[in-house]
Amino acid sequence: MHPVLIIQGFLAPTATNFVLKTRLKNDGFLAEDVPLEGLNAGDIKDSARIVEMSVNAMRARAGTKQVDLIGISMGGLIGLHYMRKLGGDAYIRRFITIGTPFHGSHMARWMRILTLGRATGAEQMIPGSDFLKELHAHDAEHQAEIYSLHTSADAFVSEEAAYLKGARLVKSPHGIWPAGHYTPLFLQEDYRLIKEILTK
Repeated sequence: MHPVLIIQGFLAPTATNFVLKTRLKNDGFLAEDVPLEGLNAGDIKDSARIVEMSVNAMRARAGTKQVDLIGISMGGLIGLHYMRKLGGDAYIRRFITIGTPFHGSHMARWMRILTLGRATGAEQMIPGSDFLKELHAHDAEHQAEIYSLHTSADAFVSEEAAYLKGARLVKSPHGIWPAGHYTPLFLQEDYRLIKEILTK
């Protein structure tokens, strides 16, 4: 099994990864958090640099050429920026995103207001942002396998926003609206989907 790095979502401490990370460890995976500071509200591009350092450190520690990456919500955008703009695609075997707004989320407008405009990450997740336009200005096919896990119970990210060209959309029937954005981190049924992707 390949080692796994987990990137948390917007306004989320690494503690939100605890259940997922613990399940992975109990199943024999080497699983760690990407050490993003605070509540992960800053510039996605800066966070992607930390992912780059974490991937390189994990590869050296585990003695593998590639690692698997899980990005939760905005964490998926951080991981995609690393892969597309920082040359990380060659070092990722499988990339699983959970509730990631690849095309933005209107909820980000509210997050920008609630954070008094101080959260760069919220600004970048607004549909049509310069960041998203730059991120999608990418024609090359990915070497890594990409899976976008989405549940219809997600009140923050639509299925259309979770679609990414070249990625496999994995539709989860689990979760309860409107909390479906978070339930894949905790439900055993969704963990089985994640584990199946990592082990096949």
